[in-house]
Amino acid sequence: MAVKKQIIMEKALELFAENGIESTSIQQITQRCGVSKGAFYLEFKSKSELVLGLIDHFMTEIIVDIEQSVNKDSSPKNVLYQLYQSIFISYQKHSKFAEILMREQSSNISNKELFEVFAKYDGSFNLIIASVIRRQFPDLQEEMVPDSVYFIKGLIRTYSELFFIYKYPIDLHLLCESLVEKTTLTTKNSSIHLISEDFLSLNKFEHLEPTRDGLIKVLEQKVKEVSDPIVLESLELLLADLQNPNLPKSVIKGLVRNLYINSHTKWIAYLYDLYLQKN
Repeated sequence: MAVKKQIIMEKALELFAENGIESTSIQQITQRCGVSKGAFYLEFKSKSELVLGLIDHFMTEIIVDIEQSVNKDSSPKNVLYQLYQSIFISYQKHSKFAEILMREQSSNISNKELFEVFAKYDGSFNLIIASVIRRQFPDLQEEMVPDSVYFIKGLIRTYSELFFIYKYPIDLHLLCESLVEKTTLTTKNSSIHLISEDFLSLNKFEHLEPTRDGLIKVLEQKVKEVSDPIVLESLELLLADLQNPNLPKSVIKGLVRNLYINSHTKWIAYLYDLYLQKN
């Protein structure tokens, strides 16, 4: 990602956390960054484009981190704990964005673009939680899964307030163990379902099936944005191999690992992994 673009995103994030998205102007952002409005518009066509770019950047990283965490251990006994742990670690890692996320999801329902982008990632989040529930509680009736998803999301939202609103000191391990216990007791002792199965299908990502042409477009765009020499070289080599395959799979996997290390290319690495699995 270009240095100036990264600075604008970082300073805008600070202002959005302080004042809210709607109350922050482009002028305030440029003043905080020490750049002109012309320099801002060279990177973003509007504040809306900047906001959507920030949401995409952080939500993709959070979703990938969570999905990788819950899938790295095949033991169903640990998967619910890993879910809670990975979520709170991601929220702490991106604390400014997490504060915005908590506030703006409820206050910007009237903003169609914001609502749609939040809903897209929320749908993906639903699917990850549902998968965890089915693994952790294999005997649970399928009709109870949507209620359990909603219950877990409620716990996450409520206990996140301890971090971001009350600044309460929390032992993360104890918190995750406590939430696993609460979830287990509730799930195993519930029999009345309220939410339909259609709930999990609302606003979710389309099933991810990255194509060669789609990856080429994404890589071509990202090559223009990154400055890290290792990441840039990895992107260029992967792009060249998509256009003219000649690299061994072991080399490709090593290049993809390089992309996972950088937060700005983590989503591309995830898509590339999906592509490799299907090809």
